[in-house]
Amino acid sequence: MFSKVLAFGLGALAIVRAAPAFSFQMPMLSCSPNFDTSVAAVKANAIEPGRYLLYNEAWGDKQPSQLRGYAVGEPVFVAYSDLEPGVFGVWDVIHSESEGSDEYRLVNLGLRAAASVFKDQVVTSQSGENFEIEPAGNGLFTIKVPNENLVWTVDTPNINRLKSNVYLRQQVGALAAKWKLVRV
Repeated sequence: MFSKVLAFGLGALAIVRAAPAFSFQMPMLSCSPNFDTSVAAVKANAIEPGRYLLYNEAWGDKQPSQLRGYAVGEPVFVAYSDLEPGVFGVWDVIHSESEGSDEYRLVNLGLRAAASVFKDQVVTSQSGENFEIEPAGNGLFTIKVPNENLVWTVDTPNINRLKSNVYLRQQVGALAAKWKLVRV
């Protein structure tokens, strides 16, 4: 059995020209593969395109506090609410078509509108924009404007604040700028 496996393996190497043709009387085998391929950089923990619920780490990951948008052209927000956002709290994360890009479009399933920037806030619009989604450790991510140090950030919750729009602010590593993306 071993000789059959050895013969098969060496024959396969010969087919891909990783080894010269041989016979079993050959005393040594020389292997020098020649690959004409390039390897693209792959980021560890890169997010996979798909459908997600987005939770801000400062607000927790209870379903009623997920990111939502209810009207095109209006700011997206997180809130403590008894109202289930349904499809208005579900986001399609679509990878940019650019080779090697870390940019994504986030499209609200209920509105069929993409996240976009208006002044210092994240809103939904029909045209939408691309954002970078970068690992922030412990299964969390930052969502940022490409080539800038501006990240999606919310105001931290308290007894008087049960809702916060999403703002673009300088990246400082705060929990309010870290997001959990839960695939659905």
